[in-house]
Amino acid sequence: MGKGFFISKTLGIVGVIVGTGVVATIIALSVVYSQEKAKIHEAVNPPTTPSTPWEHYRLPDSLSPVSYNITLWPRLVVNASTGLYIFTGQSAVVFQCKKDTDLILIHSNKLNLTLLSLISRDGATAPTIKKNWLEVPTQFLVIQLNSNLMAGRQYELYTEFIGELADDLGGFYRSEYTEGTSPPVRKVVATTQMQPVDARKAFPCFDEPAMKAVFHMTLLHAHGTVALANGMNLASVNVTVNGQDVTRTSFQPTPLMSTYLLAFVVSEFGFIQSAEGEKVLIRIWARKQAIAEGQGDYALEKTGPILEFFENYYSSSYPLTKSDQIALPDFSAGAMENWGLITYRETALLYNPASSSNGDKEWIATVISHELAHMWFGNLVTMKWWNDLWLNEGFASYVSYLGANSAEPTWNVTDLIVLKEVHGAMSVDALASSHPLSAKEEDIMRPAQISELFDTITYSKGAAVLRMLSEFLTEPVFARGLSTYLNTFKYSNTVYQDLWKHLQMAADSTPGLDLPASVDDIMNRWILQMGFPVVTIDTATGSINQRHFLLDPDSVVDRPSPFMYEWIVPIKWMKNGKDQTPYWLQTKTATHLPMKTLGSDWMLANTKVSGFFRVNYDSSNWDRLLMQLSTDHEAIPVINRAQVVDDAFNLAR
Repeated sequence: MGKGFFISKTLGIVGVIVGTGVVATIIALSVVYSQEKAKIHEAVNPPTTPSTPWEHYRLPDSLSPVSYNITLWPRLVVNASTGLYIFTGQSAVVFQCKKDTDLILIHSNKLNLTLLSLISRDGATAPTIKKNWLEVPTQFLVIQLNSNLMAGRQYELYTEFIGELADDLGGFYRSEYTEGTSPPVRKVVATTQMQPVDARKAFPCFDEPAMKAVFHMTLLHAHGTVALANGMNLASVNVTVNGQDVTRTSFQPTPLMSTYLLAFVVSEFGFIQSAEGEKVLIRIWARKQAIAEGQGDYALEKTGPILEFFENYYSSSYPLTKSDQIALPDFSAGAMENWGLITYRETALLYNPASSSNGDKEWIATVISHELAHMWFGNLVTMKWWNDLWLNEGFASYVSYLGANSAEPTWNVTDLIVLKEVHGAMSVDALASSHPLSAKEEDIMRPAQISELFDTITYSKGAAVLRMLSEFLTEPVFARGLSTYLNTFKYSNTVYQDLWKHLQMAADSTPGLDLPASVDDIMNRWILQMGFPVVTIDTATGSINQRHFLLDPDSVVDRPSPFMYEWIVPIKWMKNGKDQTPYWLQTKTATHLPMKTLGSDWMLANTKVSGFFRVNYDSSNWDRLLMQLSTDHEAIPVINRAQVVDDAFNLAR
């Protein structure tokens, strides 16, 4: 038995109950003990520079997965001997060797492995296993071999394992609800949440976004339950396994995709679906009572039109044959864009005509739109590493308003992005404790560091600056650049500079579109330094200046900026209610004489709040704006009325 493995009495009993025949290396480990021991060790001993490959948090570049063949069997009743909900599984991952190596590193977390074997896919003899163990801090299963894997050859690693179907909302977990009233009956759902780094809790895998592969899924489940996965159901047959009668459901293989997008669910849910003959099968799954009450009807009604909108927006067909959307009683996020099987918190998918509000309906439409936007941007083309999460989530947050607006054109949903995303992001980004949108890849390594990225800056500021980019390029140019980007990199991974290049190509091919600098130069100032400017305009002279806006001007900003906290600022503006030629502020101070006003003339900058900055004016222009709002407020666009109030109050703070 290798280093770092501990056998508890409870886990020993589980191993006996499952009764897996061991014909290769046996690994038995007490995950809870090891995990807690690692946490204590890390708290007492701060991380040091790694000296061995398994002490690094990133996978080496020597191996690359090709496909997985996974069978999982969740038990939806407590095991009488252990008091645990468990699942058992087996996985065969085929991988390509890129460089000669005598080491296999593959992610595995909170799994008790009972069988491990390695074969060569080309008929040659595979290296034998010298030693193996679980490196708990970095969540690696480490396999040392007696000889090298050979570059260019494919191998297959087979594992059998046991895991707890815990209620921790991560990996393969359980959700519970009650059905009926006399008496209420407790129901258990086995479901998943893999993002960002919890696929390794369901099966051993190369759990990084760039490690894309094809997944062949099979689920064993109790009679009377239904199984779902990313792909369509291929076949469901009744079988006997270890003396128990169960249903075995297999699914179509997935497209080439990342582990964090994998999903599978076993439940007793009901569903409604789109009409026969539609090119994409759309199904809404939820508790049977919720389906019977029509709570899934609104989601079903709007999913098709939103999907069609994004097909047109991206100039790309939806790449799958079905889109399942399922409402879960227990879910940590609002929703998750698993390819072909989107999971939701119930409040983000179900609309009850008897009790839900219009605000609930707007939220549902926006969340559905956000997740469907990911089917292309994020799923078809995926970030190389988590430091570019802002691009994935910021983009989906931005275009979710476009998709929702297409489904509900009378709601003016696109105005809400200013109130919900732009202003929300500014309240956080005006603090000295904020952070840039994009981090260096080497600064985001640990699971905790990755999880910290899921914040307001990533989602809301990401949406705000991408909306600003779309505004100064114009939406048709922005969409054209997106289309070529998606077509070029489909089923692969990118960094944010790849998108800038395609948007630049779209801009260069557009007559009359003149930018003061490249897309890369403009946008780097918005994503590589934290914060945003307040632009101050003196309408008596036409002078303009910018400075880093902080809610507390006396706070100390100790984070250095490569651009000295200056931005290239696109300013759309109007005078007396008429739009003027946009102006680019490229330096700390400048003079733009057209902004000089006379008499009762008033000017307003950042029309439609298209830019991510605040605006201050000389007192005379503030007075003229106040007079205009008092006499004929409709001369100022509605969203700019909100901007004037928000800017004024935050400048006063």
